[in-house]
Amino acid sequence: MDRSHKEALVTSLHEQLSDTVCVVLTHQTGMTVAEVTELRRQMRAAGANFKVTKNRLARIALTGTKFEQLSSLFTGPTAIAYSQDPVAAAKVAVEFANKNDKLSIIGGGLGEKQLDAAGVKALATLPSLDP
Repeated sequence: MDRSHKEALVTSLHEQLSDTVCVVLTHQTGMTVAEVTELRRQMRAAGANFKVTKNRLARIALTGTKFEQLSSLFTGPTAIAYSQDPVAAAKVAVEFANKNDKLSIIGGGLGEKQLDAAGVKALATLPSLDP
């Protein structure tokens, strides 16, 4: 990946995170392409997004956003789920993780509040906003 591609990726992720209400950080190990595709399909259906990230680029993209305090969680095989709805990303990620042990929730953020894994799971039990 060349430098201009990395810069475009960081800029795009920064803009997406700036407009987001909820971010869920996950570790995924050994997930097949079909499993990741299914998770992305479920996220889109709920109005959320799921993106596998390069940790160093994600930490740069977090700079200046309300989720900047999450940068220490970007270690290992990290992916993020994010949504405008405060509970959509958390709900889909937690439901998927409960059915598939290859995905684990490591933390997240709701606005400027940092959440641990238990906080994300509690958030997932709340009802979604009506469209």
